[in-house]
Amino acid sequence: MRPTDKPMVVGVAGIMGAGKSTVARVFEGLGASRVDADEMGKAMLKEAAVKAAVVEAFGKRVTDAQGEVDTVRLGEIAFETPANARLLDRLTREPLIARIKARIEELRPASGVIVIDAALLPEWDAKEWLDILVVVDCDEERAARLAAGSRFRPAEVRARMEHQFDRSRKSASADVVIPNHGSLEDLRARAGAVFRTLVGIGDEPGADRKE
Repeated sequence: MRPTDKPMVVGVAGIMGAGKSTVARVFEGLGASRVDADEMGKAMLKEAAVKAAVVEAFGKRVTDAQGEVDTVRLGEIAFETPANARLLDRLTREPLIARIKARIEELRPASGVIVIDAALLPEWDAKEWLDILVVVDCDEERAARLAAGSRFRPAEVRARMEHQFDRSRKSASADVVIPNHGSLEDLRARAGAVFRTLVGIGDEPGADRKE
């Protein structure tokens, strides 16, 4: 896929609702191996040690009838206050990053490009272990509407956004910025053009590549 034997590790981030997962899935459709941080985080909460730490911190109110962590309820409680959000981050950030890094190593032998689909890559200082950081830039009001149209109430979206970098800070951390100000088809086309440039088979219209 690329003129090198070393796989490229590309992170895709953005504020909540910006379209990062759409971009990451376009990359996947063009041949990248995708690592979904949200899914890894949910799986991690089923592991005994992590689950025990979360339940000890937030109480059994975050568990369901089967004793598993209810991720929806956990999110509601964690983002009620800044202190709760910091506590959840302290309990889960390093274990999740460790699992993402381990998955990257598992994928390296058979992958030309590995894409990490994770909103918080800029907050995690992940550029130390990424080759390229792509940020999807979207107006915060538009992004909030898109996020609220999925599985979150508007108040939940606002609360979560308050605990992330804002769009300007996210974009400032990026190597490549993909604007998302038009249609879904426009975003997918821009993502495809960026991917082809990253793997050396095209130009990069519509993206801001930082030198």
